[in-house]
Amino acid sequence: MNIQFLCPHCQAELAFDDLSQDASPCPRCEKTIPLRISARMRRDNVVDHCAVCDCQTVYVQKDFNRTLGVSIFVAGAVLFLICAWFNRLVEGTLVWAAFVVADGLLYKFLSDVTICYKCYAQYRGVSTNPDNLPFELGLAEKFDPLDKKADADNPAAEWKGR
Repeated sequence: MNIQFLCPHCQAELAFDDLSQDASPCPRCEKTIPLRISARMRRDNVVDHCAVCDCQTVYVQKDFNRTLGVSIFVAGAVLFLICAWFNRLVEGTLVWAAFVVADGLLYKFLSDVTICYKCYAQYRGVSTNPDNLPFELGLAEKFDPLDKKADADNPAAEWKGR
């Protein structure tokens, strides 16, 4: 298991993979960051809660750079529009089909990453935990309120149950 997170004191990006330790020293601010690694995390190599902030809610997504994904989509759209401009709709459709197949292959073969809703710590190289579900926007709003400047409660926080 590899854990990547930001130091809560100086916001330096840290990586941690020694599960036998209960703390991680920050090389920038030299403060010790306590980690709450459970016995299940050590034994089964699954994420049952966040070891950095002790949040019980984490989500799973494909480990893929979003900027690259959007760039690939835009490239496919531009190529299709170029083909359509020259009345080559068959070739344009084949371009879109090639991009759809490439997207499907990426989705199938890329590994998953588990991410904490609260501190955004990322867990790679872990076994699948069926309790960890994909990202839910309504649940994310509980941990990252809409109105951050006013420090107001999030009115959408309780919508999930309705």
